[in-house]
Amino acid sequence: MDFVVVLHVSAALLLIVAGLAKIFKPLPTAELLASFKLPKVAAAVVVIGVVETAVGVSALVFGGPLWAAVIGIFYVGFIGVVGRALATGARSCGCFGRADAPPSWIHVLGNALFAAVSFVASLGRTPAQVMADQPAGGIGFVLGAGVIAGLALVAFTALPEAFAARGGTGSSVEFRINSED
Repeated sequence: MDFVVVLHVSAALLLIVAGLAKIFKPLPTAELLASFKLPKVAAAVVVIGVVETAVGVSALVFGGPLWAAVIGIFYVGFIGVVGRALATGARSCGCFGRADAPPSWIHVLGNALFAAVSFVASLGRTPAQVMADQPAGGIGFVLGAGVIAGLALVAFTALPEAFAARGGTGSSVEFRINSED
């Protein structure tokens, strides 16, 4: 069960990264909202970024079932946003302040995973309780959560971008074996 808490902490860290990106680079998200026929207002995106950052920090600082559930609710919302971005052919998911990060099924599935683990984490121990049982003050727990959040960031942004660059859509993964006879 502690692994679920590590994944939930990773989700909170990634939410903070996404929130900060919206605060400092709101235009990609504003453009995504405009593609949904919503007002293209950078100030609104900054407010969204502040809320995401505050929720992520609160989940880490205070922990508990309420904040874990709130993180899960945010990720359910992200499933809808990224899914709609995929359906409309948006150039970017708008999540991380990058105009060149195409939405992908990898991102949708990652959001679903983070939603699920956050809801499950709301039923168990808090991050602080898990860290208290770890050796070296929980540094391994913190590092593990950070690495997972970083890998998720790469999976959500760079991996779909790489698929798009090679001519794919990033919405499916193809495995090929090349052989020369």
